[in-house]
Amino acid sequence: MSIKDIKQTEKVKVLLRLLDNQENIETACSKAGLNVELTKTFLFL
Repeated sequence: MSIKDIKQTEKVKVLLRLLDNQENIETACSKAGLNVELTKTFLFL
């Protein structure tokens, strides 16, 4: 299954799990298939 076939909510769940496991934000976003800059903006509002 491609990362493009996964819903946004599932991508966020993957991101949160990776961050919980001490992954840095850039790597976690990449692995979750999320845009780094948009994710940083969202998380740090």
